[in-house]
Formats: sequence, C-alpha cells, structure tokens
Amino acid sequence: MPVTSGDSEPIDLPRMLAVSVADEAPAEGMSDAADQAARLAAHEPLAWQELFDEYFRKMHRFAYVRTGDIHLAEEIASEVFVAAVRGIKRYKVTGAPIAAWLFRIARNITADQLERRSKRPTTPIDDVQLETPGFATQLDELTDLAEAMRHLTREQQEVISLRFVSDCSVLETAAAMGKSAGAVKLLQHRALTSLRREMTRGTPR
Repeated sequence: MPVTSGDSEPIDLPRMLAVSVADEAPAEGMSDAADQAARLAAHEPLAWQELFDEYFRKMHRFAYVRTGDIHLAEEIASEVFVAAVRGIKRYKVTGAPIAAWLFRIARNITADQLERRSKRPTTPIDDVQLETPGFATQLDELTDLAEAMRHLTREQQEVISLRFVSDCSVLETAAAMGKSAGAVKLLQHRALTSLRREMTRGTPR
C-alpha cells in the first residue's frame, strides 16, 4: 500500500533514502527572512495570513501523524500560531527558514499534548465528519502511516513527519530538530528502515 503525504505523490521509501543535502533548495536569503520577520513582528495582518496559509496544513499533518487524533492535531496547529504571535518579538533571524521555528514550536506543543493525552478522551477517525472526500482520503492514508510509526522512537517519528508528511527539506528539518544535516540524514535512514519493516510486517511475500 502506498503512503502519501497529503496532496503529494505516493512516497517511495527506497527513494527517500537517497535524499542528499545537495538535492535541497538553498535556504531563503537573510534579507528576505529579515523582511518577513519584521512584517510579522509589526503584526502586519497580511504577513500573518500568508504565514498561516502556507504552514497551517503542514502543522496539522505533522501533529496528526504524531497523535493520530484529528481534533487534537487541529488544536495543536492552531496553538502553534498563537505561540508564534506571542513569541515573534523574540524571534531572531539566523539564516534558517522561519518554518524551522514554527516546527520547533509544533514539536514542543505536540510533545506536551502527548504527555497529557492519556488523561483525555480521543476521537476515533471513523467518528469524524469530514467536509471533503479528498481530505478524508488524505487522513486515511496518514492514519495508516501514524499506526506504523507508533513503533518508532519519538525522534524517528518527528523526522518522518517533518521530511515526508510536512515536506520539510533536510536543512529545515535539521534546524527544527536542533541537529546537523548529517545527523538528520542518519536518523532518517534509521527511521525509514524501521518504518519499512513495520509497514511490511505481516505482508505476504
């Protein structure tokens, strides 16, 4: 069964292992990043709307694959932007894309929610009413992936979620996780090896 990342083509697991830093697009320029940060810090509505439009779905997919709960994923994605608004004055342009900062926030909020999730009821995916068939299909595919990922370590889950669900580059993932690009690629390799084993477990040969 192919695994897809939202709107993208089915994920080819062997092809993932061949991803290299050289294949990545260059990071955005410092001047562009500084301009975006200044607009956001000034609470310019259009700047925040553009940020939301570009990253909300990615935050939602990241959180959904990590939690398996559509409502909790939406809550987490929303909390990311609330935290971003509160923290934008402290944001410093370092050369890493602003997406890395958002995903660091998402990682922290998701980790906190997962710690508390056992104390609150969850909603099975079958009980969720979805507005569009296309989105329902995406969630079904992500649910299968989330189930397989439960057997991975937290960092392995995060690298898969960032790289292949939220479509982050190696460099963006490295910045979000506070690791070097080389460490991310090694973690990715191990995560994909484990994920392939889980997704083929019980499959007839």
